[in-house]
Amino acid sequence: MRRTRTLLHGVVAVSLGLGTAIPAAPAAAGPPPTRAQVADNTDYGAIIDILLAAAEMGQDGVYTPLEISRLIQQLIGAVNGAKVDLLTRLNSEVTNDIRARTEAAVTKVELLRVPWAAGPAINSTHDAAYVAKNHLRTVHEDDNALDAVGRAMIVLFTQLEAAYLMVDAEDGTNLAAAQRPYFRQGLEYLIQEMRRECPPQGNPNAGVSTYSCSFGGRSIYVDYYPLTNTHRINGGPMIQGSITKEAVAEMLMRDTALPLAQRTLDLLISRGVPLP
Repeated sequence: MRRTRTLLHGVVAVSLGLGTAIPAAPAAAGPPPTRAQVADNTDYGAIIDILLAAAEMGQDGVYTPLEISRLIQQLIGAVNGAKVDLLTRLNSEVTNDIRARTEAAVTKVELLRVPWAAGPAINSTHDAAYVAKNHLRTVHEDDNALDAVGRAMIVLFTQLEAAYLMVDAEDGTNLAAAQRPYFRQGLEYLIQEMRRECPPQGNPNAGVSTYSCSFGGRSIYVDYYPLTNTHRINGGPMIQGSITKEAVAEMLMRDTALPLAQRTLDLLISRGVPLP
């Protein structure tokens, strides 16, 4: 145990800026993935569950060794489940550097199983999480890149949360809580840039209103017929009932990083996490 404590103290020193994480070698760029090549948000639900589990375990202000062990095991499974999809989305020229750093961090997640070997994983994750957060502003005009980098930020900060909780439980530090305001800041910016307004066009008195919205090459068109109170989506069959611009935007963004970011932000706010 003395060896474990000594090496985790070294992790804390690096995290506070007294050391330097070694960046990963750059990965080769490739064409951006098509929508058919990547999954929806299913693989990322387990990532949000990590944050929920961490919040529930820490309600009494103390994390037991068993709780930390379970959290790390859950994290490893969640990160490995999302890794392939995440790296596929990051496979473009504008996200190449983020992909390299993300791949290095998520590949090292297995090292968290052994506390005395966790240092490289924590250093790599800390570096990648903040690079991803800062890179959101660089790619904000590219919908698909923004979506991919946003996902990377969520995965990396979640991995960082679990890793720092392990350090905090061992050393009595407060590193996990210190990162959350910056996570919240990144989430709020991501949501702001991804949110879409889908106002109706046309004249309802003429018998039809059309809602049209696009994101990342994906579009949704909804025709609403007020006289019959029906609507149809992308030329599909008639559906009984009205439609709102909020519902149209939700349909468009359902499989993007936006709902993931909103769920995560809601959780952080519920825990009282402030902005930095």
